[in-house]
Amino acid sequence: MNELDKRIASEEAALLARIPGSVKHHARASEFIPGGVASSWASSRPVPIWVERGEGAYVWDVDGNKYIDFHAGYGANIVGHANPAIVRAVQDRVTKGTHFAQPSPDIVTVAELLAQRFGLPKWRFNNSGSEATMDAIHLMRAATGRDLIVKIEGGYNGHHDSVLVSIFRSVDQLGPAHNPTRTPGEGVPQAVADLVRIVPFNDLAALEQVFAEHPGQIAGMIMEPMMMNAGIIVPEPVISRESATSCIVTGRCSPSMK
Repeated sequence: MNELDKRIASEEAALLARIPGSVKHHARASEFIPGGVASSWASSRPVPIWVERGEGAYVWDVDGNKYIDFHAGYGANIVGHANPAIVRAVQDRVTKGTHFAQPSPDIVTVAELLAQRFGLPKWRFNNSGSEATMDAIHLMRAATGRDLIVKIEGGYNGHHDSVLVSIFRSVDQLGPAHNPTRTPGEGVPQAVADLVRIVPFNDLAALEQVFAEHPGQIAGMIMEPMMMNAGIIVPEPVISRESATSCIVTGRCSPSMK
């Protein structure tokens, strides 16, 4: 065992000593839930920390340990946990029913507020990020009549087939840096992965090359402004928003954008 392995083992042992309740909950959950978690992204070594409650910027686990919540529910909890205004609104809504499978006035209110805040006129609601990005891919292809899409190597954009490509791979499966291999996730056919073109993060030269090689064939590109699933990785601020949009939409990227 090398020094890094020893340090990891020591830190994991210290953590396990602090979270016996999480260990117990995870063992019980693993009997009925694959991996013992509702989402694979919650799976972590040595066991996931099981959260019992939250307030503002803090959460407490089942053992009573207090943490600062830098995660914010993938950004959904932007106003913190148990915000009094949201608690009141949710309590009021629950007393009137929560799911009707029919339109209700609340969706109009939310859509209007979103349109005002972000300047986008039309809104469609989804139940998960995967569902949203799946619809986005469908929309790209329907609007353009094209099949190919572009995504960032290592980026996670949902677990539907179109984007479950080149996420967690071993070094021998990555391929060359300028042209990463289109490696499908488990259960995704290679034929589906072959409709995706992979580019390295923050590499406009590689992106330009992909568009040059496939003129008139690319429906669109899906990406995160910052890579999140591999840690918060911020891109270099090298070009303007207008120039980036033009490059992605037209495939014509000037040398100054590299």
